[in-house]
Amino acid sequence: MYSIGDYGDMIADKVRMDPYVYALKAVIEPDSVVLDIGTGAGMHALLACKFGARKIYAIEPHDAIHLARELARENGFADRIEFFQDVSTHVSLPVKADVIVSDLRGVLPLYGGHIPAIIDARQRHLAPGGVLIPKRDTIWVSLVEAWDVYNDLTAPWDYPYGMSMKKAKQIVLNDWIEENTHTFNKSSLLMESQILTVLDYASIENPGVSPSSIIQKATRDGTAHGLLLWFDGEIAEGIHIFNGPGAEKVAKVYGCGFFPLLEPVSIDKGDTIILSVQAILVDDQYQWRWHTRIQSGDNPQAIKADFEQSTDLDKTMESAELHKRILNFRPARSEEGEIDHFILGEMDGSNTIDQIARGAQGKYPLRFKTQIEAQLYVNGLSQDYGHEAYSFKVLEPNERQNFQIPGA
Repeated sequence: MYSIGDYGDMIADKVRMDPYVYALKAVIEPDSVVLDIGTGAGMHALLACKFGARKIYAIEPHDAIHLARELARENGFADRIEFFQDVSTHVSLPVKADVIVSDLRGVLPLYGGHIPAIIDARQRHLAPGGVLIPKRDTIWVSLVEAWDVYNDLTAPWDYPYGMSMKKAKQIVLNDWIEENTHTFNKSSLLMESQILTVLDYASIENPGVSPSSIIQKATRDGTAHGLLLWFDGEIAEGIHIFNGPGAEKVAKVYGCGFFPLLEPVSIDKGDTIILSVQAILVDDQYQWRWHTRIQSGDNPQAIKADFEQSTDLDKTMESAELHKRILNFRPARSEEGEIDHFILGEMDGSNTIDQIARGAQGKYPLRFKTQIEAQLYVNGLSQDYGHEAYSFKVLEPNERQNFQIPGA
């Protein structure tokens, strides 16, 4: 869940925000109905009002929606924005939207329920001829040299204090990591960047990426450490976000994905590089598979590397999860569990949301940096587990004969 500070960072990121502002201003008309999915603190909904939309539906499952309501009132837009605290796939609207705006991506657009939510919104909520913002995202891939990134990833497992850590190293090399795009530049690339897939939100039906071979020649000598994935977004017709290596300005909210090789590989200019990447959505989590084959020059018999890797290849962590479920396992509450335990303990019918929030912030100041953050969190737990308290008095025997039901 994002904090209020996180939403502030997104709003302050002009490389991300400005294209959305331009896109909304370009497509909204006085009679427009707008759907804002994942409204967060409500910025896109507020902008839609500012640009003249007749009606806005703003959907957000988390408690930031309460701040969005306050900001709508503060800006005089409360009468035009209707808020839903839920996920968009559970919401039905009274009318279809002329414009649907969202930014449900993570570092990459292949993130959680992002694409299923867009498919559902397009099918159920978008009026004929309506506009989707963003319009499409293009995911790129290249083989890269990245000594520092690879070393940071693997060095902790290279025989620390003389101990073998091969199993741990196998796990980290079969997963990908989020990296800041500024970590890489065009000189990091060992081949021409290639389009992995285009996510056209007006027509997309499959939230995954099917494997297909990309064959390229190495453009320089170097050492290959992994695959780099990033995306460029077309927010609306002619309005773009460029987010890859070498981009003059990149959005801080996004980044790139580094998919390591099982070991560094020496590359000579002209070597044949064959890449295949697959992404499968399983229960709101993407499973990634990447196959890297490097041949010396054009000789298919001179194999420098042939690595097949997958985030679901190693079952060690899964086995650990299964182990937790056996009957003699004695679980202890995590810090988040302790916080929830404290807050739920204070919900005894005598404390207000504000009083509980003040207590939680005082007890856990590192978790709740502001009072409103604590209030939003406590309110969320109260909606899930609380009910309004009522006071009852047990009548003494001599009082019962004089008691009358009001209105009887």
